[in-house]
Amino acid sequence: MTRTDDGPEPTTTAPSPRATVTLADVARAAGVSLATASFVLSGRGTSRSAGSTATKEKVRAAAAELGYVPNRHAQAMRTGRGGGIVMALGTLDDPWGVQLTARVRDDALRHDLSTLVLADERWFEYLLGASADAAFITSIDFIEQGPERVRRLAASTQTGIVAFSAEMEPEDFDVVASTPTSAIGRAYAQLRGRHDRVQLLAPDLSRRIGGTLAHPRTRAFLDAARAHGDTSAESLVHIVPDGSHEAFLAGLAWLTGPDRPGAVVCFTGYQAVALQVAAERVGLRVPDDLEFLSIGDIPASTEFFGPISYYGVDDVFARLSSIIVDRAVERAGRPGNLHTFDWEFFPGVTTRETDGAR
Repeated sequence: MTRTDDGPEPTTTAPSPRATVTLADVARAAGVSLATASFVLSGRGTSRSAGSTATKEKVRAAAAELGYVPNRHAQAMRTGRGGGIVMALGTLDDPWGVQLTARVRDDALRHDLSTLVLADERWFEYLLGASADAAFITSIDFIEQGPERVRRLAASTQTGIVAFSAEMEPEDFDVVASTPTSAIGRAYAQLRGRHDRVQLLAPDLSRRIGGTLAHPRTRAFLDAARAHGDTSAESLVHIVPDGSHEAFLAGLAWLTGPDRPGAVVCFTGYQAVALQVAAERVGLRVPDDLEFLSIGDIPASTEFFGPISYYGVDDVFARLSSIIVDRAVERAGRPGNLHTFDWEFFPGVTTRETDGAR
């Protein structure tokens, strides 16, 4: 066996195909210590203890050749690391969440971390009984005792938490504060300057406390309408079933009905995409017959008829992914940090040119 600066070359001797491949087998095959192999394959490959780049490559190559599969449960018990990132999104319908998850997945894989999506609101129950390196939680402000549940998770688990909340301050976890309240006010004023009536296209949130009308985005819209002297503001809220396909079908009915809108603020990006497709289907000219914009970033891959105008955060997916992955990789003794995201207007083909949107 020859030796290099990074240790001996991997041996070609492999365990019997019928035997269970252990971490010790991988270490022997790669010519490294058991501790080094553990660091490389446990999601801590960025640590200095994992050795040089060449050493890490040899360990991973040996693991692949031998067919080594780590025992994640035993690994979590030993190291306090679960080998993955949990994205608690609550739904799979929003392209914003899908795009963010795709970016987190790509960034996390560089650190040997997998990505898991929770498509319901049971993140508290799940994280109490699971081990994860980090969790990104989005629905904190909209469920009962959301902030208190985050604090309990931070105190009772080893999961690094990134809380998406406009109501919390960082403690032993990071907080991303990104509220669209002022952006909604600007969006309303922007469309109201050209239309006598501006409506909000919003999802049915009856499963959440207070429903759609109690949601902070809806309240911000209602405040903006009243500030412009528009009475019966609640009548401007057009509620449709939650989900992309359901929003499209409801959009078709709305655009062909007697109360066809001329200007719309869309509650989320996926609703704006659904409205754009519905307008194209019924033959409306955008923005001449229908002018609309989204509250929230829209991935370009979901826009079928040109970019949709929206209020959002610049480079939001890369910035969020960096915060989430960093929290998963570096957790020991790390204090919580506050990350504030400012919203701005990004013009597209669904609004008319204006100088007053910035």
